Amino acid sequence: MRFSGNFLREEEVAALCQAVAKTLAEVGVQFQHEEALALFRGSGASVSGDRVRIPEALLQKTLARVPEAFTVKGKSLEYDCTVGKGTPVLAGASGPVFARSGGTRRLATTEDFINLLKLTETSKAVSICNYIIVETQDKPEEKRKLFQVACALKYSHKPLIGITLGKGRTRESLRLIREFYGDGEGGPYRAIGIISPISPLAYDEGMASQLIDYAKNGQPVMIAACSQPGATSPVTPAGTLVIDTAEVLAGIVLAQIVKPGLPVIMGATSTACDLRYVSPAIGSPETGLFTLAFKSLCNHYHIPCRSGGSLTDAKVLDMQAGIEAAMTMLPAVIGDVDFILHACGVMDSFNTVCLEKFLIDEELAEAVLRMKRGFAIDAESLALAYIAETGPAGSFLMSEHTMEHCREGFMSTLFSREAFQNWLDGGSKDVEQRAAELLVKRLAAFRLPDLSGDQQKLLEKYLEGLA
Repeated sequence: MRFSGNFLREEEVAALCQAVAKTLAEVGVQFQHEEALALFRGSGASVSGDRVRIPEALLQKTLARVPEAFTVKGKSLEYDCTVGKGTPVLAGASGPVFARSGGTRRLATTEDFINLLKLTETSKAVSICNYIIVETQDKPEEKRKLFQVACALKYSHKPLIGITLGKGRTRESLRLIREFYGDGEGGPYRAIGIISPISPLAYDEGMASQLIDYAKNGQPVMIAACSQPGATSPVTPAGTLVIDTAEVLAGIVLAQIVKPGLPVIMGATSTACDLRYVSPAIGSPETGLFTLAFKSLCNHYHIPCRSGGSLTDAKVLDMQAGIEAAMTMLPAVIGDVDFILHACGVMDSFNTVCLEKFLIDEELAEAVLRMKRGFAIDAESLALAYIAETGPAGSFLMSEHTMEHCREGFMSTLFSREAFQNWLDGGSKDVEQRAAELLVKRLAAFRLPDLSGDQQKLLEKYLEGLA
């Protein structure tokens, strides 16, 4: 028994892919970048002004170059993670400017950022480190990004989600990562860049430039569309899928023109749009539907898929936060999504990362991954000999079979399962209180990874003022 599958019928996938191909060939995608336009023109696309129309033959030829899986490397083999082999890679929040802990929401500080890096490094669920798990608002913008990349290298052995920012900082960050690990040109994959088209059907100069920079440096990219149905895309989910997929595929074509065979992750992070406020509803059931549908499209194109997870619009850790987080994580896992961003900590419609929720979301991820694994049905698991031995009205509590298999189930460290009186005697703590206590223990137990003298010296100029 395995709890996963493909959730679009073949004819539905075919209809969507035909609509995407038609959109790319006839409507096209805007690229506000001269080098990108020249690259498309030289590869057989039709370029008129800044509008690029991609014929289906060029689309199919370039998509065929994308690998179905790839490995991004950390400090040592045990930290490497493979994207596209069936086990989802989880990453924390990405880009919030507010942090929440102890029941207080505030502009994120360097302390918040470093604490989140410590949680990432010590997490069994999260296997990649995001340099923008939160934006440090106490650092000047011109220094902030490279400071955060250097911090991520200092505090974590894990592979990176890398910087995508203009004015040469993307190239400098990739050079920093390469020098930190001692990689030469054409070295291993170390950082995955996040590229975000603008819905509908456009790439601004910055995103096109960063996409080209990553491709030239031979580092993977994650291209993710994020529409607001009824505002920046058709209000129907099917229409939004056409817009999103066309945007992402146009970026993939450009990446393959620059660097044939470059690993790329297809991402669609669209959710419902609450048209009363013209704001994203990231915890909506439509988020899960988009996830399942987009993964089916990625299966068709044989390209790894990215989605969100544990998303909520809730402002506090209440029942809404729990329901929405579960409702968005479950489809990502059972749909076999390859890369789940925002897997831990995000709330408040992407605006806030919560440290206690990071820990609660780890529990959620482990529980949903347990559901995905399913269970065996074979001679050992059917346990007929033990059933016969125990007989009617017996107990399996001390059975040898129970001892051998008792750790196969999900054991929560945060969710209450004790008797009511025991819960009262223990202080009547809710899950946020228990997470707060665990947060203190996790941060206190953190130990800095070992760095060589050369690595420390390399990071110093970016970590000015950091003890």
